[in-house]
This record gives sequence, C-alpha cells and structure tokens, in this order.
Amino acid sequence: MRLLILAALLLPLAACESDDTSAEPAEVAPAGEAAVAEPTSTVTVAYKGRLEDGTVFDQSDRSTFNLQEVIPGFRDGISGMRVGESKALMVPPEDGYGANPPPGIPPNVTLYFDVELLDVQ
Repeated sequence: MRLLILAALLLPLAACESDDTSAEPAEVAPAGEAAVAEPTSTVTVAYKGRLEDGTVFDQSDRSTFNLQEVIPGFRDGISGMRVGESKALMVPPEDGYGANPPPGIPPNVTLYFDVELLDVQ
C-alpha cells in the first residue's frame, strides 16, 4: 500500500495547470548556506503526509525523486528549500490530487506534509 501511495505521489500531473501555487509553509527551520532545491531538482526527503483529521496516509524516512514527478503543491513547497531545512506544507486539492486521488486519500481534500530536505542531487 505504501509503495502504491508513493507511486501515486510521484505521478506527474502535467495535464493540470494552476495559477495558484499555495503550498503554504506553516513553519520553517533555517538551514544556512546549504544547497537549494530547484523545481527540476532530484531531491531526497523525509516526509509524513496527513489528512486534515490527522490520519497519516504516507511517510518515509528517506525517499528520492525528481520534483517534476510529484504533485504541484509538493513540488512548489520543496522548491527553494535548503538541505537540512524542515517545512510544514498545506496543499489544497487543486495542487494535490483533486478529484482523482490514489487509494487511501479521499477526493478533493487538503493534504498536509511535514518535510525535511535531506539532499539535492
């Protein structure tokens, strides 16, 4: 199930365009002069994904992927982060899975992620 959700997280939503890039950081820990993630970077992160009620739908202590392969809100939230930085993201449905989520995630829900950027390749 975890791999299925991770695979769904990494599915590109190239057909979806949104002018609203409202992945909002709720909390940021400064990381100095470390490498910065760009929208096209391959990154390694630790993350936990939650629904509004606190239900954890996915988590990983170490996952590597290209930011072009994830939902727009996750990509936009990680872009600009420095290695070692932590951030809480709130991803609205239009920047997440919208009406077509993977199993375990209801349609049209806001997603919450706690993310730590471990590496930028």
